[in-house]
Amino acid sequence: MTPPDAWTIAAVIAFLALLASLRLSVPALEGSRLAGFIAHPALLLPLVLAVPMTVGLMMTGAVPVAPLSARDMVMADYGYWAGIAALITVATAELWLLWTPSMVARRFARPESREALKGLPILNLAFGAGFLALVWNAWS
Repeated sequence: MTPPDAWTIAAVIAFLALLASLRLSVPALEGSRLAGFIAHPALLLPLVLAVPMTVGLMMTGAVPVAPLSARDMVMADYGYWAGIAALITVATAELWLLWTPSMVARRFARPESREALKGLPILNLAFGAGFLALVWNAWS
């Protein structure tokens, strides 16, 4: 294992943001106090920059769509921890493209309108997967 460096901090921050995203993405974790402690909503703040940046880098072909390929590419240039940070960031961006927005919309919707949003995860998955497929085909 390589010694910690600045990329180690980036990987830890990315991992905490991934945990916060998973907390929003899994409805069963809604009332969990442990999940609320480990994955506080303030940990979503790095995603304000990380997700649009990652999607932009994917669209330009600078970062592969596949998280493992992104890890390998970044690791070759910047080291082990940079590769881990890239893997986590790409996985988090894809989670936000494919699933999390629909879960957030359903969670914070009024109880009387939750039934109307039942098909939203399928739409989110379809549009997110379509976008990722377009980006993948454009650069592969």
